[in-house]
Amino acid sequence: MPSTVPLTHLASSRRDQLDRVIEAGLAAQGRVFALSLEPVRQSLGDRWEVKRDHIWDVAERTLERRLPPPDVLMRVDDTTFVAAVASQDAYDGQVLCADILRGLLSFFLGRNADDDVVLKRVASLDGGGLQCVQIDPFAPRPLKPSQDSPPAPARGPEDWTPPLAGRRHTASIQTASHAPVEVAFEIVPVWRLDTDSIGAFRIARHVADAEALTSAQVEAVDRATIEFLLPLLDEYRQEGGVFALIAPLSFSTLALVRPRLALIHQWASVADLMRQAVILEMQDVDAGVPTGRTGETAAMMAPFFRGLMVGIDDIGAVAKALSEHPFSGVVIDGDRLSVTALLGRLIRAARKATRNILLVNGPSGLDEDSLRGAGVTHVAAREASCTPVPEADPVRPDALAPA
Repeated sequence: MPSTVPLTHLASSRRDQLDRVIEAGLAAQGRVFALSLEPVRQSLGDRWEVKRDHIWDVAERTLERRLPPPDVLMRVDDTTFVAAVASQDAYDGQVLCADILRGLLSFFLGRNADDDVVLKRVASLDGGGLQCVQIDPFAPRPLKPSQDSPPAPARGPEDWTPPLAGRRHTASIQTASHAPVEVAFEIVPVWRLDTDSIGAFRIARHVADAEALTSAQVEAVDRATIEFLLPLLDEYRQEGGVFALIAPLSFSTLALVRPRLALIHQWASVADLMRQAVILEMQDVDAGVPTGRTGETAAMMAPFFRGLMVGIDDIGAVAKALSEHPFSGVVIDGDRLSVTALLGRLIRAARKATRNILLVNGPSGLDEDSLRGAGVTHVAAREASCTPVPEADPVRPDALAPA
């Protein structure tokens, strides 16, 4: 439904500039957006008046850095700024503005702010206000209709053909002076416990004796993961996918300049789809990582992905990682826990900072009600390609109860 944004904080010179933006056709082309800091004002309550100038100063510096000329930005009311993106098309401008707003809200709110992002497309300037239409900030790129045939409808995960779930691939990793390493990939569905439906797909990977891999072998496994992902994204583009793909990559690879740039170059041909469809699962983050390094690495990777999750298997790491970056969620892999009794404590620690908790390879004997009550929001089935794990003591449902 259309809404009006008043121009209460717009000087006459800036109003003239806004008139020129509208007359130039940028609004008609869908390249003018209204971004709101209202969630920050609501969070601060009475403190907003005291902190407002500082918040706007930080926001404007961020905007000027992310939206240099020829893009135009201006503050139009107490919580809203307008961005006219002349340097990119309508969809890329939408992705850019959504990413900027998500980053600002996450910074000011101190948590993941995906659900707080309100992005509007400016349709016209009418008298004393902007006529806007709210849009989905994370919507996929619209399909371009073919001249010969109507576009295929966007497909959800349930009716994808051939089915994604259960697809497998084995790659042989060759590195200098090391014996070949076999890595098994499998696509597994991720179920939302609140709706009992598939909410995404995850690329699961398994390497025997993974802890013994050298850094070169870990990097090679990550490159093989991207090789497995690329044809999936080509298929996603052709078929009009609308769901997310969760892809694991190792922190040790992403934290170093050369291997990180090599991965970015590897997916360059599908960079738009990476931002549209792929959620990065940053693995192998432990409490021994130097302070600030996890947040720094996550911040560098965030512009390339739809979202970021972090894989956690110890209490110290979960608190440290989530204090450094507003990750979209946490992944807990039951097969990576030193003891299964640690599961409940990890869930409780993660819930302090994020509402999205994905449990993969969970221990048997736990029903959905127990997991849901503990705060788990998503579950993934045990991968068939993984080797059997030793029998472990079962986790009692009461061990998962909130503290």
